[in-house]
Amino acid sequence: MNIHDPTGRISHLFSTGKRNPCLLLLLAAALANPAAARAQAGFVDPSFLNNMSGPNSWTAALARQPDGRLLVAGQFTSFNGVPGGEVVRLNTDGSVDTSFAASVTAGEPSIQSVAVQPDGRVLIGGMFSGINGVTHIRLARLNADGTLDPGFVASANSSQSFITVTHLALQTNSQIVIGGWFESADGAPHTNIARLNSNGSLDTGYNAQIDTPPNALAMQADGKVLIGGAFGTVNGQARPHIARLNTNGTLDANFVVNADGNVDSFAPQLDGKIVIGGGFTSINGTNRNRIARLNSNGTLDTTFQNGLAGANGYVNCVALDPAGKVLVGGQYSSLNGVGRTNLARLNSNGSLDTNFLADVDSYPEQMVVQPDSRAVIQGSYITTVNGRSRNRLARLQSSSAPIISQARLSGGIFSFDVNAVAGRTCGVEASTNLPGGWSLVLSTNAAFDNFTWSDPNPAQFPRRFFRAYGPP
Repeated sequence: MNIHDPTGRISHLFSTGKRNPCLLLLLAAALANPAAARAQAGFVDPSFLNNMSGPNSWTAALARQPDGRLLVAGQFTSFNGVPGGEVVRLNTDGSVDTSFAASVTAGEPSIQSVAVQPDGRVLIGGMFSGINGVTHIRLARLNADGTLDPGFVASANSSQSFITVTHLALQTNSQIVIGGWFESADGAPHTNIARLNSNGSLDTGYNAQIDTPPNALAMQADGKVLIGGAFGTVNGQARPHIARLNTNGTLDANFVVNADGNVDSFAPQLDGKIVIGGGFTSINGTNRNRIARLNSNGTLDTTFQNGLAGANGYVNCVALDPAGKVLVGGQYSSLNGVGRTNLARLNSNGSLDTNFLADVDSYPEQMVVQPDSRAVIQGSYITTVNGRSRNRLARLQSSSAPIISQARLSGGIFSFDVNAVAGRTCGVEASTNLPGGWSLVLSTNAAFDNFTWSDPNPAQFPRRFFRAYGPP
C-alpha cells in the first residue's frame, strides 16, 4: 500500500512471503528522514530519548499535557545535559523544551508530584520551601512557561521533620485534592489529605483525615476520591489499605474493601470499575495476587484475573490502555505464571497479553499511557529496557509493526537503526529498482534488540531502497 510522504516522495509498505517478514519498510537512501517506525509491542520506542542522557538524578513524577509534551519532576538538576531545575518539560521526542524553566530555590531540592490543569498551568508538590526565588511551602503553581503563578498561595506543614506533598488530584471544578506527609494545610489541622480551592486557599468544608500518608490517590469521574496505602483508619473509622471519600471528604460507607495488604495504585475505568495494584494477596477473601479489579461498589470483579496467578512480586503501578488493556509495573519476575520482568500488559479480562514483551531492569514507579497506546514509564533505578540504554525514563511501543527507525545522513554515511528480537535472525535488503532486485546487505543474529546498518558510500547509487525483515 502507498504511504503519503510529506516531502513529496512516495515510500511503500508491503510484506512478501519469501522471508515471512513481519513488515518491510522501504527508504530512499540519503533522502528524507521518514517518521520513526514501531517495533515489537513493549520494546523501546527509538523516537523518544534516543541518544539522549536523561536526568542526572532520580525522578518522581510524570504528567502529560494535551499536546503530547511531558512534565517530569524529581531531584535532578539537569536533563539531557541541559542545566535546569527539578521539573522539566519534554518535547514529544524527549528533548528538553527550553521555553519552560522552573527550579527549587529553597528547602529540599525535591518535587514529588505534578499535575497539569486544563488551562495549561502546572501544579507541583514536594519537599521544597521556595520556587523561582519565592517562598512556597511544599506547594506551588507554575504558568505554562514555568514562571511562578503569584495568584496561587498554599502550604502544607507539620511538626515533624519530614514534610512533603506526594499526590495531586484535580477535580472538574478546579479544586485540588492533595495528599502526603503533613499535619496542616494553609495553617489549619489536616492530617495527610486536604482540598484546596483553585487559588490555593483551603476548602474548609472538606474534612478528611488519614492516619498514615497515602501511597495512592486517584480522582473518579464523579468527584469521589480513592485512597490506598498502609493506613488503618480514615476519618477515625477502620479502613485498612483502601477507602473512598465522598465529594465532601466524608467516608463513603457504601465502599468497603477488605485488602490484606497495601493498595498502591489505582486505574479507574470509565465504566466505574477500578483496577488496583499493590502488595495484597486477597481481596474480600478471594485470592488475588497483587492485581485485581473492583466493581464500582467495592466488590471484587470476578471476571478479571479469575483463576490466574497474578504477580509473584509487588505491583507499584497500574495504568489503562485506551484499547482496554492494563499495564502492570512492579518488582516481579512472572505474571500469571509466565516470565515477565517488572512490566507486562494484561488483556481486559486479566489474562496476559503475550504480544507485549518488555524487559525492564528495575521497577517502574509511574506510567503514563498516550492516546496511541504508547506508554511512558518512569523509575529512578531504570537503566535499560529490552537491552537499550534508558536513564530512568522510556517510551514503549504499543504494537508489533514497522521495525526501522529514523534514517540519517551524517559525515557522508547513511544509516538507520533496526529494532530486532535478541537472538533471532534479522536482516536488511536493498534494491535500486522497485519492486524487484532485492539483495541481502546484512544478516544478523543480534545479542541485543537493536542494530545499526550503515552505508559509507551512498552517493554511488542515484536512488536506493531498503527493507528490513525480522522473525514473524
